[in-house]
Amino acid sequence: MTLLSSRSSNSESQNADHLARIAIVGRGFTGIMTAIALFKRVDRPFHLVMFDPRARIDIGEGISQPASTVLTSRVRDLSVDPGLPGDFRRWLETDDTWRDRLISDPAGLEHAFVPGEIFSTYVYKRFAEALSDRPDVIVQFGSDTVTAIDRHLDGGYSVFLGAEQRTRFDAVFLATGYGMRENSDAAPAGETQSAVVIGGGIHAVDRALGLLADSKISHVTLISESGFLPQSHAPAAVGAVVTDQPMPGTLRGAFRFLREAANRADLEGSGWQGIMNGFRSRARDLWAGLTPEERARFKRHVKAIYDSHRNRLPPEHYQRLHHAIASGAITVRKGKVNCIATNGVLFSAPTGLEVLPAELTIDCRFRPSGTDSPLVRSLIVRVLQRVTKSRSVSS
Repeated sequence: MTLLSSRSSNSESQNADHLARIAIVGRGFTGIMTAIALFKRVDRPFHLVMFDPRARIDIGEGISQPASTVLTSRVRDLSVDPGLPGDFRRWLETDDTWRDRLISDPAGLEHAFVPGEIFSTYVYKRFAEALSDRPDVIVQFGSDTVTAIDRHLDGGYSVFLGAEQRTRFDAVFLATGYGMRENSDAAPAGETQSAVVIGGGIHAVDRALGLLADSKISHVTLISESGFLPQSHAPAAVGAVVTDQPMPGTLRGAFRFLREAANRADLEGSGWQGIMNGFRSRARDLWAGLTPEERARFKRHVKAIYDSHRNRLPPEHYQRLHHAIASGAITVRKGKVNCIATNGVLFSAPTGLEVLPAELTIDCRFRPSGTDSPLVRSLIVRVLQRVTKSRSVSS
């Protein structure tokens, strides 16, 4: 599909090869945001091609949620332009379709959590507006799978599509998030009673709640390797609360400091969320000062607890989750999945190996970089080749 600005002419289209050619690999939130930034900041005509093999585009996936569910970031924290932090809220206030649906939120619109479909609509409208302001730009959407990227002999980059086809671009932006994912977790046709969701993070909880909303699913087993699940956002947004006391330089001392501060905040009625926000602002300096042994200890014993308080659910989702657990609709199991089969999973529970039968299994575990994809492998290999070559020359 080719999308041209309404004021583009046929001659411009025919001379596209003479324009600067830019590729964006990925058409999710990051890809669309990159395109908007290019429209606003590149002051010369160019030809933009956006590659993504998936026909369906979920803007919400870039912020950890499918577009049909509630986002875990508040309205006040969402915008397509870092220089306009209140842009999404202002758009909601002026859009009749969505304003009336959200105005009843008791905490106020800027504190609200909204469905991803609303944010997707906003992002696409901003994309269309930015494109309409650039009649000198041609935009093309490509469904080809990008398998490799390398430097072109004439300058710029070669983008490989499939086994043999390639095309040259002056600049390439990789906007694939955690890798180009397949839509392999769709519910099977027919009646489905039970499901297994693997993962203990926000996305796993969201998928479990979404499955229960589907009348085909009556029970979900949620497998969390650590046994921890995300905590709740505060009812209204809170900023970073930072005390004047110096942060201890050891892992044990820092988390004793955090726990005591959070307990005091709870007793005072201000909640632990502000304390955690303040701790996050100082965590980088703390991490830089830890010894390798303390870093390893953090990953083994503390990271799961830290993540469950750092990544939070909207209060309504948190309440739905614990209501589902209390009613038996969701069973939380602690363990590590060893193997996924067509009819269930094999996992290591604290009591030993178990087999959990399931008619549907959805894997929501975090994959750091999608290094198993041909595209990422090609980039790693080419970088390693250049590093090896430069070292051999210098030696």
